[in-house]
Amino acid sequence: MVHNNGLSTEPKVIAELGPGDSLGIGLAGLLCGADKYYALDVVKYANTQVNLDIFEELVLLLNKKEPIPDEQEFPRVRPLLESYEFPHHILTDDRLQQSLRNERIDAIRNALANLSNSSKNDIEIRYFVPWYDSNVINKESIDMIFSQAVLEHVEALPETYKALYQWLKPDGFMSHQIDFGCHGLAKHWNGHWGYPDFMWKLVKGKRPFLLNREPYSTHNRLLRESGFETIHEIKITDKPRITKNTLSYRLRNMSSDDSVTRGVYILARKKQGKDEYCHSSVSS
Repeated sequence: MVHNNGLSTEPKVIAELGPGDSLGIGLAGLLCGADKYYALDVVKYANTQVNLDIFEELVLLLNKKEPIPDEQEFPRVRPLLESYEFPHHILTDDRLQQSLRNERIDAIRNALANLSNSSKNDIEIRYFVPWYDSNVINKESIDMIFSQAVLEHVEALPETYKALYQWLKPDGFMSHQIDFGCHGLAKHWNGHWGYPDFMWKLVKGKRPFLLNREPYSTHNRLLRESGFETIHEIKITDKPRITKNTLSYRLRNMSSDDSVTRGVYILARKKQGKDEYCHSSVSS
């Protein structure tokens, strides 16, 4: 997606919101040439031994130039790609020869084993748990931020989007897949929007997070207000399974666009000028 939309496919400093128990995306980024990876979560899920095992598998996959796992292997992963062939045009032989040097692989492995919070190493992995303060990362220090099915769980969305803007370099960008479905908490994919607020509090209980129940338009507005421009967008749509008059009172005025948007992939960057543009596509 980044390559197809003219952005840099060689970010040196990358960050991930909500990696959960696997730091695999960040490790793949390091193996493809990034030098620093910052993982931010609200609960400590990452298991060092599990991630060391994932790391060794990733090294093998990249050395063998294996195809990207497709929707047959991971049917719920979005967005879908036009091709799942190994991206030779991006990860060239010369690039992989540099990024997969033995000493570099050893450095990544050591950083992962220690999850260092120091900035003295050429290769750096930092794990911030919990993160609630944008000052945990220096301003304008990150090239690329990404998340996969995470932003639908974040309660403090305005503050989070402001932090993302603050962390990115002037030419930085971010990639997010957002799932607006009920995550198994209702009979229908949009059934969670029908819970009254008081009942939703009971459903959430004492969990540190669940779903913020914010629709697509909220994220679209916060992106603009925080200073981002959308470069590429792919919507996943579905027929609403509960009627508008059964929506929670707070969501009763939801737009028809929001009501059918079950998910979205967004590629966005800091605004570089007054002109904004967006290449969009929709998949059902």
